[in-house]
Amino acid sequence: MGKENTKTKILKTASRLFQKQGYHATGLNQIIKESGCPKGSLYYYFPEGKEQLAVEAVELVKQMTFEGLDALFAQHEDVIDAIDQFFKDGTNFDPTVEHDGLPLALITLETALMSENLRHACKEVYDLLVKKFADKFITCNWPKNIAEDLAYFIITMAEGSLIFAFTHLSNEPLKTTHRIIVDTMKAKQREVFGHDK
Repeated sequence: MGKENTKTKILKTASRLFQKQGYHATGLNQIIKESGCPKGSLYYYFPEGKEQLAVEAVELVKQMTFEGLDALFAQHEDVIDAIDQFFKDGTNFDPTVEHDGLPLALITLETALMSENLRHACKEVYDLLVKKFADKFITCNWPKNIAEDLAYFIITMAEGSLIFAFTHLSNEPLKTTHRIIVDTMKAKQREVFGHDK
């Protein structure tokens, strides 16, 4: 197993456990045991401990998310089509099973007041997500101020619906949010451009 693979395996194991039982309830010994990696590997890659591990797990989520968004935005020239597909893909999410990756909202809510490093890492991802969506609107000739407002609205609705999905153990909140966002974007498109696409 190469160095990169070992580090990624530890990060994915930690992310899964943080998602399943929370940051505070997850210990380094459990991460080591469930990753199947030697104890020395964890301390080699994450000498500052669990907080560093969580910050890097957030970074891994950022990379995975942006790779997916780059591919999605490349496939759909129109921003509404792209975001519609983003939520269609999201409605396949099953909140009753474990997933790779770490829901950003969950780690933010649990750690923001006790770890400035984690709060900052989560803030950076949210800011970059808003910018990514806003840039897609701007590329499609939407005014910058409206693009930024809609991007902020989309990210906050998506994260909120994810919390509801976990709470209800159902993807229905994601479907409802999908419908509301698409309807809102189409209404705003008529307001700004005078027509649907």
